[in-house]
Amino acid sequence: MPTLAPSAALRTQLRERILSRIAELDLKDFEAAAELGLSAGQMSRLRQGEDIFTLDRLIDAAANIGITVRMTATRPYAQG
Repeated sequence: MPTLAPSAALRTQLRERILSRIAELDLKDFEAAAELGLSAGQMSRLRQGEDIFTLDRLIDAAANIGITVRMTATRPYAQG
């Protein structure tokens, strides 16, 4: 399996958390789309795992259903 770019890996992780939260809330797709601020087509693409969303868009959608996103940036380890 190919290694994902760091931003793609973050988008995938956040997409999975959003879908998990939708299941926790027992939302139907049309309800979830409305809560997330997505169209029905976008909701379908989210479910299918299509990588069409920016990280910004996913963070905003996550916030709409009560998910807090925190980010940590670290310095690279010293080489040598």
